Amino acid sequence: MARNNEALNNPEIEDDDPMVSESESESEEDGDVKLSQPSKTAVLNKAGLLDKLADISWPENIDWIHKLSFNIVQEQPVDVNDDLTRELAFYNQALEGAKQAFTKFQEKGLPFLRPADYYAEMVKSDTHMEKIKGRLLAEKKRTEEADERRKSRENKKLAKEVQVQKQRERAKQKKDDIESVKTWRKQRKQSGFADDGDLSMAFDDGKSFERSSKKRPGVAPGDRSGGKARQGGGGFKKGFDKKRDRKDSKFGFGGRKGMKKQNTAETTNDFRGFSKSSKFPSNKKQKV
Repeated sequence: MARNNEALNNPEIEDDDPMVSESESESEEDGDVKLSQPSKTAVLNKAGLLDKLADISWPENIDWIHKLSFNIVQEQPVDVNDDLTRELAFYNQALEGAKQAFTKFQEKGLPFLRPADYYAEMVKSDTHMEKIKGRLLAEKKRTEEADERRKSRENKKLAKEVQVQKQRERAKQKKDDIESVKTWRKQRKQSGFADDGDLSMAFDDGKSFERSSKKRPGVAPGDRSGGKARQGGGGFKKGFDKKRDRKDSKFGFGGRKGMKKQNTAETTNDFRGFSKSSKFPSNKKQKV
């Protein structure tokens, strides 16, 4: 800018080729491209250029808040052909400018952070964003369903493997028990049945046969009512129930019902319930 002002203020300095562009000047140094001839209608209005420059240039006493710019001095030279070094220099300059601006705003007490209740206008419309939201939710739902199906398949596969393993263990246990019983029978036969049916003889695994002693409390061995016969009723009501007692005496407690009404020698010879007279006499005449 200083060079341009000097050229405009000194009319003695002549511009050999005012119409030559920057690219042409670069090619002039190379000497490969032939320069084009300047236009004969070109006009150099120095007064007008200076007037426009004064209009667009910042005043010298302008406040910093209107410019918001910093001049960062690069101390070390940077190789412009090295992309990494050049981009790192840009990053360092921007970071240093941000730090200086942060300090400047704090010194002047000016707000520079976005308010919490500030909502900028969206570039996309609400309808478009609703479509995007619905698409994202649908994709998320499909992903979750796929994960659930995959987990279900894995669980089924694992459960099937566990079931097969259990079945194998049970089959092996059954086979071992059968072999143990066969061995026990063989040993008992070889001993000439000297144990007289004693089941305390140990098997191959060292365990002897024991009957299960697990019984339900309050239930007789042949009681099929589950112990309700001793409770004076069904057990659903407290105290004595005449109706329940009458039905129990008539129908029993769910035990053996077969041959209950079959005649015996005592009931055959018992004529206490026999009556010659009938409540419903027949109209037919008896044959003599």
